[in-house]
Amino acid sequence: MAHIIEKLIDNFFAPEGGPKDGEKIKINTVIAKAALVYEKIRNAVDYQEDHLVRKNAIHRILKRKLVYEKLVMENYLLDKFHNENMSEQLLQELIRGRYISNDVSVGMIAVVDEIVKKYNQLLSRVKEMEGQLEKGMFDYFLELAAVEIEQTLIPNKKDKALINAMFSALNPRVKLQNSDIDDKERELQVYLACHRALSKWDTGMLRHLLLNLYYPEWKHADDALILRLANSIGKVVPEFEKQINHPWQKQFQKVMQKNIIIFWAIRDIMEANPKTVRSIFADAELLETEIKKAITKRYKGVYAKLQRGVVRSIIYVFFTKMILALAIEFPMDWYIAGAINYFTVAVNIIFPPFLMFVVAIFIRMPKKENTERIIQEIKNIALADGRGAVYELKDPKRRGQTVRFMFNLIYSISFVFSLFVIFFFLNKFDFNVVSSLIFVLFLTLVSFFGIRIRRPVADLLAIDRKDNFIGSIIDFFALPFVSMGRWMSNKFSKINVIAIFLDVIIEAPFKLIIEVFEDLFGFFKEKKEDVLSE
Repeated sequence: MAHIIEKLIDNFFAPEGGPKDGEKIKINTVIAKAALVYEKIRNAVDYQEDHLVRKNAIHRILKRKLVYEKLVMENYLLDKFHNENMSEQLLQELIRGRYISNDVSVGMIAVVDEIVKKYNQLLSRVKEMEGQLEKGMFDYFLELAAVEIEQTLIPNKKDKALINAMFSALNPRVKLQNSDIDDKERELQVYLACHRALSKWDTGMLRHLLLNLYYPEWKHADDALILRLANSIGKVVPEFEKQINHPWQKQFQKVMQKNIIIFWAIRDIMEANPKTVRSIFADAELLETEIKKAITKRYKGVYAKLQRGVVRSIIYVFFTKMILALAIEFPMDWYIAGAINYFTVAVNIIFPPFLMFVVAIFIRMPKKENTERIIQEIKNIALADGRGAVYELKDPKRRGQTVRFMFNLIYSISFVFSLFVIFFFLNKFDFNVVSSLIFVLFLTLVSFFGIRIRRPVADLLAIDRKDNFIGSIIDFFALPFVSMGRWMSNKFSKINVIAIFLDVIIEAPFKLIIEVFEDLFGFFKEKKEDVLSE
């Protein structure tokens, strides 16, 4: 058995750390049900990747408590707002929303509190030095705090072990041609790409990773380290962004993308066979049998995830479309034509979810040759100590200004032509300008969501899919819509009116009422125990 697999098994099955024993944080189960319903509604109106929901919930709760609640309390109720129980309330909210299990130790409150204080101290230092916090800086580090809290509550020991194994196996095989970056920077980009591909880390999580790589003692930072980071903040933040948006990062990402399923299969085998895992990875025939089992199960799991993603996307698109119809389309129809065109409204409401359904139907699962490649690669890692094909990466293309202009012009013409055809046919069915614009708006969003929900299937591919002529033509005309959909999805996620309304107007008072009732039920329980003990 190869050294990479030996080390992976040791780290993968190492015991977890952190406070677990002792008294558990308690919540009222009746109150928790009401909170859980709200969290499900809140997540339904804000489309997020499954693995980011908990981190984003922590970020949202921290922001509400440190910004919205503080603002209301100080302006209307108190001279100064002190939320001494914020960490406890944060953990209680996460338990009620089922973001974490209900067996969290009371000792974890102090651990989370130290993280919050650390980032608060850092921002206070920056504000003292700069006179004020730059726009976005508070939220930048608040997200890092959310990442650190999540990783403390749910240690990613197994993920970390797998990422390190992926890095060890692939780093020596990634070579750069005609590159001016040194080996240290190349290794950093490979490491970041492993996190992006294998664990789907977003920008905030990658920033936190870089923070710990550049400042290894940050987890237990003292006053001196916090002050040193505050002094360097003007250089540190741009450096992080430079590494995250590195010119070569897409090249590395493509390499890691083709190896995701290989390491996921290795993980599945280890989790299914904890007692016999060493003997499996030492026997080629037994290993191949287990790989086939793991891949079959993984394919079925991704298919189920695909179905859930389609349902969530359809719900999100449908409700967003209904709100736009009531807020814009109905009034504009009445204003322009003096009557509501129920046909165009119905088409605009029904077509986007139907298109999402059609997109899902035509998603193809991987074929036999994909499984064969996975088997061969895992054997290379387990029995040949990671030896395999070398990935020679070429310098990202730097096209001249004239060539870029011509390509962008062709790209734009294809988009305009597609729009012209769509508007022409919509006009034939009596769509007015507003209805047509809304139709195109949701066509672009559905095109982008179609790409997103197919991502789990793309993660199963260890080989490149072959392009065909018809597919290339469709891509040529569809790509501008996908790009526009991605842009609008990113913009809408920042100005999601429903989510903002829930966060600012509904969530703060609702969660405050939840906490009051939690305390009230706790008080009644104490009184009951006092009476029964007499």
